[in-house]
Amino acid sequence: MSRNILYVLAGAISVLAFSPFHLWWMAVVSVSLLLLLLSVRPEPAAFRAGYLYGMGMFATGTSWIFNSLYDYGNAPLAAAVAMTVVGTLVLSVFPALVVKLYVHFSTNTRHGLLQAASFVCLWVLFEWLRSWILTGFPWLLLGHTLVDSPIAGVIPVLGVFGGSALIVIIAASIHQAAMASRSAALKWLLAAIVVMAVSYFLNAVDWTHKTTQQPVKVAAVQANIPFAMKWDKDRRHEVYQTYVDLTRRHWDSDIIVWPETAIPTFYRVANQDFIPRLTRELNQHQVELISGVFTYQPGTEYIFNSLVTLGGNEVEIYSKQHLVPFGEYLPMRWLFEFFRHLVTIPMSDLSPGEGPSVVTLKGVPTGVSICYEAAYGEEILRALPQAELLINVTNDAWFGDSFAPHQHLQIARTRALETGRYMVRAANTGISAIIDPKGQITQQSAQFVDDVVAGEIWPMAGNTPFIHWGNWAIISSLSFGLLLLLLAQRQSFR
Repeated sequence: MSRNILYVLAGAISVLAFSPFHLWWMAVVSVSLLLLLLSVRPEPAAFRAGYLYGMGMFATGTSWIFNSLYDYGNAPLAAAVAMTVVGTLVLSVFPALVVKLYVHFSTNTRHGLLQAASFVCLWVLFEWLRSWILTGFPWLLLGHTLVDSPIAGVIPVLGVFGGSALIVIIAASIHQAAMASRSAALKWLLAAIVVMAVSYFLNAVDWTHKTTQQPVKVAAVQANIPFAMKWDKDRRHEVYQTYVDLTRRHWDSDIIVWPETAIPTFYRVANQDFIPRLTRELNQHQVELISGVFTYQPGTEYIFNSLVTLGGNEVEIYSKQHLVPFGEYLPMRWLFEFFRHLVTIPMSDLSPGEGPSVVTLKGVPTGVSICYEAAYGEEILRALPQAELLINVTNDAWFGDSFAPHQHLQIARTRALETGRYMVRAANTGISAIIDPKGQITQQSAQFVDDVVAGEIWPMAGNTPFIHWGNWAIISSLSFGLLLLLLAQRQSFR
C-alpha cells in the first residue's frame, strides 16, 4: 500500500469518531497514525501529506454536500459532483498547512515536547481558523466527538476547541511514546493518562443549577413534511393541519417547538388566517409555541429566516443572524453568480437578522438558534448567561439519509454541554431531541417519520467556565504558546 493511500485512510478513519459511529477514540487513532507516518520517514512533501489526510477526512465526513446539491438543490449530476469535490479540496488546505508548518518546526528541533506542543497548537488554531474564515465551516471539529466519551469534562471548561486540544495532546503523546526509549515512553503515556483523568473527574462538576421547583414540559414536533409538499402553495394548509394535529396530542405541554420554516410562508401571510386560529387554541390550553417562519421588512427587499413565539402575552420574533453561504445567501456574487443557475433552493436570498437571541416562553428566558447557528459556540453564548433553556430548530431534510443529520445533532449536544443548559431540538425530518446539560440525549426521534419528542426539562442558571471566557481562553493560550515555541526555536539557532 503506497504512503499516499495511508495518509488518505488516516484521514478517512477520523470520521468513525463522529456520529453516527460514536467511536470517539478513533480521532486519537487517526491523528496518531498521521504523526507516525510523518515520523517513520521524513516527508519532503509535507503539504501534500496533510492535503491527502484532509481529503480522506472531508471527502468521507462531508460527502452529504452532494446530497444537498443533487437531491434537494436539483443541481445537474456533474455540477453536484464537481462542487462537492471543490469543497473537499478547499477544506483540505487547513490540515495541509498544519502538517507543513509542523514538519518545518520539527525539522528544526529534536525536542519531543516542543514538537508535540507545536502540533497541538497548530491543529487547534487551524480548526478555529476554519470555523470563521469566509463565515466559517465548524464541522468535523475533533472536540465534538468527546460528547460521547468518558473524558467530556473539558468541554464546559474550554469548549469544543479545548476538546480538540485534549484529543491531539493524547495523540501526540502516543506518537512521542512510540518514538522514544522505554523510560521516556512511560513518561509520555503517563502524561496522556493524567490529562484524561483530569477531564474525566471534571465530569462530576455541576457548573449550573435548577431555577425552578417543578420541571417544564416540552414537546418538539417533527411533522416529516416532504420537501416538495413543503414549498407547494396549494398544499400549505395541509402542512398547517399536519402540525396542528400532532400538536393537539400534547396540550399537556408547557412549551411546544416547531422546526425551522415549519410555517412555510411569511408571518404576515400566515397571520391573516392560520395563526389567529392556532393562537386561540394555544391560549385555551395555556400552552406557548415557537415556530420557524419567514419574515420581511416592509418597504425593502430584506427577507429573514425567523422564529416567532405564539400563545404568550406578546409575539416575539428572532431572525437568524448567521446565514448559510450558498444555501441562504450568495457570497461574493461577482464570483459565484453561476451557482444560482445550477442549484434551485427556495428562499435562498435572505438577510441576516439583528438583536438579542433570547425570547421568553412560559416565563423562562430561552436562547434560540436556527439550524447552522448551533455549529458556533460563540453564537449560542450571545444568549447567555441570561438564557435558562436553549432551543434549536432546523430542517435537516436538505441532507437526506447521510451522516449530516447525525453530525448536526452531535454538534448541538456539544452546545448543551458547553453551556450547562437543556436544549430542545426540533427538526422537520429528524433528528429531533431533548438534550440534558451534560450533552446526553434524554429523548429523540427517528428520521423520516412524523413524531413528537416530549419530555421534562429544568431551566438552568449559573455559568460554566466556557460561558465566562468563550473560545478566547483556549485560542489565546495556544496562540501565545505557539509564539513562545517560535521564539524558543529562534533562540536555539543563535
